This record gives sequence, structure tokens and C-alpha cells, in this order.
Amino acid sequence: MPRQPGAPRPPLQVRKCERPVLTIRLLVATLSPHRQMNYLRTWFVDRGFLMNVRRYVAAGTAMVLAAALTTGCGGDSGADGGGELVFANWQWLEPGRGEQLWTAVSGYPDATLKQQAIARKDYESTLKTQIGARGGPDILIIPDTFLPELADAGALEPLDDVLDDAGKSALNATNEAGKYDGKQVGYAWEIVNYALFWNTSILDQAGVQPPTDMPGLVAAAKEIKAKTGNPGFAVRHQINEEAPWWIDFSNWTYGFGGAWSKGGQLTIDSPENIAAVTAFRDMYASGAMAVGDDASTFRSKFKAGNVGMMIDNSSALATMVTGNDKVPSTGVGASALPFPVKASSQAGFFVGINTFSKNKAAAKDWLRWFYTAPAQQQAAAALGASVLGTDAKPPAEFVTANPWVPTFQAQAATSADAVIDGFETATPLIRHAVLTEVEKVLVDGDDPATALGRAQEAAEKLR
Repeated sequence: MPRQPGAPRPPLQVRKCERPVLTIRLLVATLSPHRQMNYLRTWFVDRGFLMNVRRYVAAGTAMVLAAALTTGCGGDSGADGGGELVFANWQWLEPGRGEQLWTAVSGYPDATLKQQAIARKDYESTLKTQIGARGGPDILIIPDTFLPELADAGALEPLDDVLDDAGKSALNATNEAGKYDGKQVGYAWEIVNYALFWNTSILDQAGVQPPTDMPGLVAAAKEIKAKTGNPGFAVRHQINEEAPWWIDFSNWTYGFGGAWSKGGQLTIDSPENIAAVTAFRDMYASGAMAVGDDASTFRSKFKAGNVGMMIDNSSALATMVTGNDKVPSTGVGASALPFPVKASSQAGFFVGINTFSKNKAAAKDWLRWFYTAPAQQQAAAALGASVLGTDAKPPAEFVTANPWVPTFQAQAATSADAVIDGFETATPLIRHAVLTEVEKVLVDGDDPATALGRAQEAAEKLR
């Protein structure tokens, strides 16, 4: 089983002299050849350059700098003083919910906050480019799978001195995952859980009951497609959304009793993981799934009443139903994931400070304010069904108006993050190897066991 929420991750022992800086020129100059290849592979893969990294290491610093310049590795911090703090988050783009979140964070009276809104699928690669050039935002939201990579590169400001004893006592266990090498580098912004949910009107129209297992999910999706013409089911399934797809796809892995590692060894091609990929392939090949749609597209379709069922997180659902007369919140049903094991993935997001910010003191002051009780209560109202870094809860009227909220909250007891235990900083590289093979199963019809065997072999070389 994956590590449970709130359980501390074993501390990573990283020698200070081996911590690379994301800046490409420093990376090439300071790392061993093995680590050069790993970090450069991550950098190029994020830009779609999956190629022979050994050739780039051998070519030396000049070659890598030329690649950096041609891919836009420039930019300044966007915060030159004057009481302005730039805050990066993809959630600013979410209709309705984004505005509510911005109101919650920008009520700070001692500085002016400025949004840096980046689409989720581009978020991590954009920030790596900016921070790699010693620029980027002052404050940023950090996905849990991204945090070890940034922290290992020295890109996150230590935050142990931000909160006083009273502030720290208000934190819950979710903040343990914001530590790296014994230092607090992020505080929990939200932990988001997953569920199966559906448009009750479409299921009624198709005459199907909400499914409780995988065969039932496929059958219900087919019936919805046949009776209504709408896709019966939607979920992320494309490598161009690699980072969020990894978190979403881990629901299937955990739900079939699998894990990405165990006892310090990778378990990518375990029987449980093969069963998960097989089930995902069966859904994909059913003819009833919204194949080819990215998350933005199929979420828009669900919002418009044109998708029957989805597996997605509570934040996405809240965005789709807020102010929606076509598919109101009361017209959505939800249940636990229809998998054999009651385990699921979670999307953990942390708030941190860019170590290259020119306004670190002001950013820390903002963070100290944000974790006061009044600010957390306002954030809880905006974040809805999510678990925050304190025990602030959404207003009772929110839960009443959104009857699916308890289903997502209940899933928290058996959810875990998608960071690979024991391979935290290598998670992006392993993720790419695995999802590349999963996509071959979906698109090319490759055998799941053979594909995951290849992924296991490729990942072993990335250690």
C-alpha cells in the first residue's frame, strides 16, 4: 500500500554539496555525469525533447546553454520590490472558484498581490524554466510530485522560521509532506481527493444505475453512449497532461492494490499494476469514453451536461457546478471509486516561496498571515471539499448545497500521494517512462504486461 495521508515520508539524506541548482549552466558545471544525465533528461523531456541525453552531456556546457536559450529560459522575478508579490497558481484560471480563491489570498493588507496564472498542463515546465533562470514568482503553489524536485534543486526557501509556536500548533499532519531533508519548504494549501461522480439526469435518461465495480462502469458508460449519444465516461489519458495524469492514473494503481514502489524497490510491473492498466485500457477501448479530450475539454462537456460519469477530484467538480444552471450541484451524484481496493490517489498542493524571490521577507509575512484562523476560514470557503493545512472547515451551508462533499471527504482516509516512496526526486523521470508505456497500450494496443515490463526496465536505469 502507498503511504497514508499525514504519515511522514522517510527523510531524504541529500548532501548539500550535491544539490543542483535548476539553472542549466550551474547544473552542468557542478553535477556528476550520472546526475547530469538524470536532470537534463527531466529538463528536455518536459519540453518534448525526449532524446539521447548522453549526447548533450558529452557536448558540454555550450550545447546545453544553446538549448536553454532556444527554449525561452529567461525572465525576471516579476517582483522588484515596492510591496508587490507575484503568486503563481493554475487555479486562478478556474471560472468562479478562481475568483473566490484570489479574494481569499489577496485580502492581505500589507502588500499588493499579483497573479501569475499558468495552465495546469504547462505549470511545472513553465516554473522550471523561470526558476532555472533565477526568476519566477515570489509565492507558488507546488504539486506534491513537484516538491521534491524543486527542493532538491535548492529552489524553495526554508520556512521553519515563518510561524511561531501558536501558528505551528494550528497545523495538521498534512504539512509533514511539505518537509524535505528535515526542513519545512512548503505548507499545505490543500489535499484534494477523488471520487466517481455522475450527472444524475443523464443516468436517468439512459436507465442505468451508478456502477460499483469496474465491469459495471464499462457497461454503464456503453449504455449511456448508446441511449444519449454522449460520452459515458471521461478521465485524463494523454501524455500531454503528464503531471496531472500521473496523479489521476494512480487512482487505478492504488485501487487495484498496486503501488509504484515497495521496500525501496520499484514495483512498476507488479500483477496489481498490470491489472490496473488492463482495466484502464478496457475503459478506453469501450467506445464510450471521451477519447482525445483533455481535462479542460471533457470538464467543459460535463459542465454543459454532455458527459455521463467522471473520475476526477473535488476541486474540478466544484468548479464545474458552481453557478451552473445546466448541471447544478444537486444534480450530481458521487460514490467511492469502483475499484477492488478502497484506496485512491490524492492531489496534494503546497504553498512555498521561491528562493530567488527578491521579496522573501514580504512573502514570509504574507504566509504568516495566511495561516491565521480568519484567513484559513476564508480559504476553506473557497477550497470547499479539500483538506487544508489547518483544520479549518468549509461553511455548513456549502456542504448542504453540495451533497457530494462527504463522499470526497470520506475518501481521504484511504488516499495517498503519487510521489514514489524512495524515489522522490526521480518521480518525474519514472512517471514519464511509465505513462509513455501506458499510452502505447491505449493507442497502439501493446500488451499491458509487456509495456509495464519495459517501463520497469527503463525506470531502473533512472535510479
